Amino acid sequence: MTKSAQTAADIMTSNVITVRPEATIAQARELMTEHGIRHLPVTREGGEFVGVVTQKAMLAEMLRIADKYGLQGIDRQTEKNAVADILGTDTETIQPQLPLVDAGRFFVERKHGCLPVLEDGKLVGILTSADFVKLSIALLSDA
Repeated sequence: MTKSAQTAADIMTSNVITVRPEATIAQARELMTEHGIRHLPVTREGGEFVGVVTQKAMLAEMLRIADKYGLQGIDRQTEKNAVADILGTDTETIQPQLPLVDAGRFFVERKHGCLPVLEDGKLVGILTSADFVKLSIALLSDA
């Protein structure tokens, strides 16, 4: 990351960890934990974007299950419930050529933690608030 970064494509994560809508919540939780991610895009075969499972939605689902079935029911329920059940489908998305200044404003004004990057309805990357922190560090280090 350098001062030449101008668009979402310049700083987005391109090698995105994804999950299918039919995957279990337990599988999604395992992926999020294993890779240390808070936003897990959901795609169909071929990369068609469906939505995002967020850490917040995951925690809310764990609390809902614990309230209904007790702590011992979490594993059983998350093994049988699909990601599609907790999927956020009203997710804002952007295109790779979006200027970083516009993406930054979007994060500040809308308080979103991620912006999936799409081309022709297919996921090509993800831009997160952490990407902006990394960019800031790179810019400040160069100063």
